[in-house]
Amino acid sequence: MSEIIFLILIFLTILTTFSIYKMLDKRGYYFSLVIMNLLGLVLSFKVATISKINVNLNIIPIIAVFTIIYIFITKYGYKESKNLILISLYSNISTSLLIATMNYFVPAITETISINMQGTFAYNYKILIVYPIIMAISQYIVIRLYKLMSELKKNISINVSLTYIITGLIPTMLFSILSYINILEVKDSLFVGISTYIIGILVTLINLLIINYLINKKVQE
Repeated sequence: MSEIIFLILIFLTILTTFSIYKMLDKRGYYFSLVIMNLLGLVLSFKVATISKINVNLNIIPIIAVFTIIYIFITKYGYKESKNLILISLYSNISTSLLIATMNYFVPAITETISINMQGTFAYNYKILIVYPIIMAISQYIVIRLYKLMSELKKNISINVSLTYIITGLIPTMLFSILSYINILEVKDSLFVGISTYIIGILVTLINLLIINYLINKKVQE
Protein backbone atom coordinates (compact mmCIF):
# COMPACT_ATOMS: atom_id res chain seq x y z
CA MET A 1 0.00 0.00 0.00
CA SER A 2 2.84 2.41 0.84
CA GLU A 3 4.38 1.82 -2.58
CA ILE A 4 1.11 2.79 -4.29
CA ILE A 5 0.80 5.97 -2.22
CA PHE A 6 4.44 6.75 -3.01
CA LEU A 7 3.82 6.49 -6.77
CA ILE A 8 0.61 8.52 -6.50
CA LEU A 9 2.50 11.31 -4.72
CA ILE A 10 5.11 11.36 -7.49
CA PHE A 11 2.39 11.52 -10.12
CA LEU A 12 0.55 14.31 -8.29
CA THR A 13 3.68 16.47 -7.93
CA ILE A 14 4.41 16.12 -11.63
CA LEU A 15 0.78 16.79 -12.57
CA THR A 16 0.62 19.83 -10.28
CA THR A 17 3.76 21.37 -11.77
CA PHE A 18 2.57 20.72 -15.33
CA SER A 19 -0.98 22.00 -14.73
CA ILE A 20 0.07 25.22 -12.97
CA TYR A 21 2.63 25.92 -15.69
CA LYS A 22 -0.07 25.47 -18.33
CA MET A 23 -2.34 27.93 -16.52
CA LEU A 24 0.20 30.57 -15.48
CA ASP A 25 3.21 29.99 -17.76
CA LYS A 26 6.41 31.37 -16.17
CA ARG A 27 4.64 32.48 -13.00
CA GLY A 28 3.42 28.92 -12.63
CA TYR A 29 6.94 27.77 -11.79
CA TYR A 30 7.12 30.20 -8.88
CA PHE A 31 3.71 29.10 -7.67
CA SER A 32 4.62 25.42 -8.01
CA LEU A 33 7.89 26.05 -6.18
CA VAL A 34 6.05 27.40 -3.14
CA ILE A 35 3.54 24.54 -3.15
CA MET A 36 6.24 21.87 -3.35
CA ASN A 37 8.29 23.47 -0.60
CA LEU A 38 5.27 23.56 1.70
CA LEU A 39 4.39 19.98 0.84
CA GLY A 40 7.99 18.95 1.51
CA LEU A 41 7.89 20.57 4.95
CA VAL A 42 4.64 18.83 5.88
CA LEU A 43 5.81 15.43 4.59
CA SER A 44 9.08 15.81 6.52
CA PHE A 45 7.13 14.57 9.53
CA LYS A 46 6.30 11.30 7.76
CA VAL A 47 8.62 8.31 7.38
CA ALA A 48 7.13 5.45 5.36
CA THR A 49 8.28 1.94 4.55
CA ILE A 50 8.92 1.51 0.83
CA SER A 51 10.07 -1.96 -0.27
CA LYS A 52 11.07 -2.76 3.33
CA ILE A 53 13.22 0.35 3.79
CA ASN A 54 12.34 3.49 5.74
CA VAL A 55 12.08 6.60 3.59
CA ASN A 56 11.21 10.18 4.46
CA LEU A 57 8.35 11.10 2.13
CA ASN A 58 9.59 14.67 1.81
CA ILE A 59 12.00 13.42 -0.87
CA ILE A 60 9.15 13.47 -3.43
CA PRO A 61 8.35 17.22 -3.23
CA ILE A 62 12.03 18.03 -2.70
CA ILE A 63 12.87 16.38 -6.03
CA ALA A 64 9.90 18.27 -7.49
CA VAL A 65 11.48 21.52 -6.23
CA PHE A 66 14.75 20.61 -7.94
CA THR A 67 12.82 19.67 -11.08
CA ILE A 68 11.17 23.10 -11.19
CA ILE A 69 14.58 24.75 -10.75
CA TYR A 70 16.13 22.69 -13.59
CA ILE A 71 13.29 23.56 -15.95
CA PHE A 72 13.21 27.23 -14.95
CA ILE A 73 16.91 27.96 -15.38
CA THR A 74 17.08 25.96 -18.62
CA LYS A 75 14.16 27.88 -20.12
CA TYR A 76 14.82 31.33 -18.68
CA GLY A 77 18.47 31.37 -17.63
CA TYR A 78 20.19 31.91 -14.27
CA LYS A 79 19.30 35.58 -13.83
CA GLU A 80 16.39 34.82 -11.50
CA SER A 81 17.91 31.80 -9.76
CA LYS A 82 18.47 33.88 -6.61
CA ASN A 83 14.75 34.65 -6.54
CA LEU A 84 13.97 30.93 -6.60
CA ILE A 85 16.07 30.34 -3.49
CA LEU A 86 14.66 33.37 -1.65
CA ILE A 87 11.05 32.47 -2.44
CA SER A 88 11.64 28.94 -1.14
CA LEU A 89 13.37 30.22 1.98
CA TYR A 90 10.68 32.79 2.79
CA SER A 91 7.83 30.33 2.24
CA ASN A 92 9.51 27.63 4.35
CA ILE A 93 10.31 29.99 7.23
CA SER A 94 6.79 31.45 7.16
CA THR A 95 5.23 27.99 7.20
CA SER A 96 7.50 26.81 10.01
CA LEU A 97 6.61 29.85 12.11
CA LEU A 98 2.92 29.36 11.38
CA ILE A 99 3.01 25.70 12.39
CA ALA A 100 5.01 26.52 15.52
CA THR A 101 2.53 29.25 16.47
CA MET A 102 -0.53 27.11 15.83
CA ASN A 103 1.00 24.34 17.92
CA TYR A 104 0.47 26.45 21.05
CA PHE A 105 -3.24 27.00 20.55
CA VAL A 106 -5.14 24.93 23.08
CA PRO A 107 -7.68 22.77 21.21
CA ALA A 108 -11.23 22.20 22.38
CA ILE A 109 -11.95 19.04 24.37
CA THR A 110 -13.63 17.38 21.38
CA GLU A 111 -10.88 18.28 18.89
CA THR A 112 -8.94 15.04 19.01
CA ILE A 113 -7.40 15.72 15.58
CA SER A 114 -5.95 19.01 16.81
CA ILE A 115 -4.58 17.27 19.89
CA ASN A 116 -2.83 14.67 17.75
CA MET A 117 -1.36 17.31 15.44
CA GLN A 118 -0.17 19.32 18.42
CA GLY A 119 1.73 16.32 19.74
CA THR A 120 3.27 15.60 16.35
CA PHE A 121 4.68 19.07 15.79
CA ALA A 122 5.75 19.55 19.42
CA TYR A 123 7.69 16.29 19.40
CA ASN A 124 9.37 16.95 16.03
CA TYR A 125 9.91 20.70 16.32
CA LYS A 126 13.53 20.38 15.08
CA ILE A 127 12.22 19.72 11.57
CA LEU A 128 10.68 23.21 11.52
CA ILE A 129 14.15 24.66 12.05
CA VAL A 130 16.24 22.27 9.97
CA TYR A 131 14.07 22.02 6.84
CA PRO A 132 14.23 25.70 5.69
CA ILE A 133 18.01 25.82 6.22
CA ILE A 134 18.78 22.53 4.47
CA MET A 135 16.51 23.38 1.55
CA ALA A 136 18.08 26.81 1.01
CA ILE A 137 21.61 25.37 1.05
CA SER A 138 20.62 22.42 -1.18
CA GLN A 139 18.97 24.65 -3.77
CA TYR A 140 21.99 26.95 -3.92
CA ILE A 141 24.36 24.00 -4.43
CA VAL A 142 22.07 22.39 -7.00
CA ILE A 143 21.88 25.59 -9.05
CA ARG A 144 25.64 26.12 -9.00
CA LEU A 145 26.45 22.52 -9.92
CA TYR A 146 23.75 22.30 -12.59
CA LYS A 147 25.14 25.46 -14.18
CA LEU A 148 28.62 23.92 -14.22
CA MET A 149 27.30 20.65 -15.65
CA SER A 150 25.40 22.49 -18.38
CA GLU A 151 28.55 24.31 -19.43
CA LEU A 152 30.43 21.03 -19.73
CA LYS A 153 27.73 18.91 -21.33
CA LYS A 154 24.46 19.74 -23.11
CA ASN A 155 22.58 16.53 -22.26
CA ILE A 156 19.79 17.55 -19.87
CA SER A 157 19.10 14.04 -18.52
CA ILE A 158 22.75 13.41 -17.65
CA ASN A 159 23.14 16.84 -16.04
CA VAL A 160 20.02 16.45 -13.90
CA SER A 161 20.93 12.91 -12.80
CA LEU A 162 24.53 13.75 -11.93
CA THR A 163 23.53 16.93 -10.12
CA TYR A 164 21.28 15.01 -7.73
CA ILE A 165 23.68 12.08 -7.35
CA ILE A 166 26.52 14.43 -6.38
CA THR A 167 24.58 16.90 -4.24
CA GLY A 168 21.79 14.80 -2.74
CA LEU A 169 23.49 12.55 -0.21
CA ILE A 170 25.02 14.96 2.32
CA PRO A 171 21.97 17.29 2.71
CA THR A 172 19.63 14.30 3.01
CA MET A 173 21.77 12.68 5.69
CA LEU A 174 22.23 15.97 7.56
CA PHE A 175 18.48 16.51 7.56
CA SER A 176 17.85 13.03 8.98
CA ILE A 177 20.52 13.33 11.68
CA LEU A 178 19.57 16.84 12.83
CA SER A 179 15.81 16.27 12.63
CA TYR A 180 15.78 13.03 14.60
CA ILE A 181 18.24 13.85 17.39
CA ASN A 182 16.93 12.34 20.66
CA ILE A 183 14.23 10.54 18.63
CA LEU A 184 16.26 7.93 16.72
CA GLU A 185 19.72 6.52 17.24
CA VAL A 186 22.37 8.03 14.96
CA LYS A 187 22.75 4.80 12.98
CA ASP A 188 19.00 4.65 12.37
CA SER A 189 18.97 8.29 11.27
CA LEU A 190 21.83 7.58 8.87
CA PHE A 191 19.97 4.60 7.45
CA VAL A 192 16.84 6.73 6.84
CA GLY A 193 18.98 9.39 5.17
CA ILE A 194 20.80 6.94 2.89
CA SER A 195 17.57 5.11 1.99
CA THR A 196 15.83 8.40 1.22
CA TYR A 197 18.75 9.50 -0.95
CA ILE A 198 18.68 6.25 -2.95
CA ILE A 199 14.93 6.51 -3.48
CA GLY A 200 15.52 10.10 -4.55
CA ILE A 201 17.55 8.85 -7.51
CA LEU A 202 14.52 6.87 -8.70
CA VAL A 203 12.23 9.88 -8.20
CA THR A 204 14.69 12.04 -10.15
CA LEU A 205 14.66 9.62 -13.08
CA ILE A 206 10.86 9.65 -13.12
CA ASN A 207 10.81 13.46 -13.01
CA LEU A 208 13.05 13.51 -16.09
CA LEU A 209 9.87 12.81 -18.07
CA ILE A 210 8.39 16.24 -17.32
CA ILE A 211 11.80 17.95 -17.51
CA ASN A 212 12.48 16.69 -21.02
CA TYR A 213 8.92 17.34 -22.15
CA LEU A 214 8.75 20.98 -21.02
CA ILE A 215 12.27 21.83 -22.17
CA ASN A 216 11.89 20.13 -25.56
CA LYS A 217 8.51 21.79 -25.99
CA LYS A 218 10.26 25.13 -25.80
CA VAL A 219 12.60 24.10 -28.61
CA GLN A 220 9.72 22.90 -30.79
CA GLU A 221 7.85 26.16 -30.27
